[in-house]
Amino acid sequence: MKLYVIIIIVSILLIYGLYYRKNPLTSKVRIGSNTFIVDVAVSPIEKMNGLSGRNSLAANHGMLFVYDHKEQYEFWMKGMKFPLDFIFIADRTVVDIAENILPPTSIFPAIVKPRISADKILEVTAGTIRLTGIKIGDTVQFIDR
Repeated sequence: MKLYVIIIIVSILLIYGLYYRKNPLTSKVRIGSNTFIVDVAVSPIEKMNGLSGRNSLAANHGMLFVYDHKEQYEFWMKGMKFPLDFIFIADRTVVDIAENILPPTSIFPAIVKPRISADKILEVTAGTIRLTGIKIGDTVQFIDR
């Protein structure tokens, strides 16, 4: 009987994992008058993979990394194929930004770290910060889909 229960639990977890691998958790983030549709990275594997391997990111789309506490998290852009802007968020406020971070080369890995601790990081296509006028101190809203 115990083996049967274990098989059912493992099966449910596998189905859950496969579903969210193909259908990532999504949400919306609003900064000023700009709304972004974001994939949400919560698990360690989602955070490790991030946007790596993708060829591009649609306008007004991004990836939101969510942490349970504030820290100066480092981001290594392993496997990235295009440049990014980073928006570092503490609670509901933009606390730092990093613009036009290029993908890594074989000589120089691209590592990004905020100057101030944050508990959420929004990655968007390079140039988005400049085009939208997002700045430190802006208020951030998180909207469920």
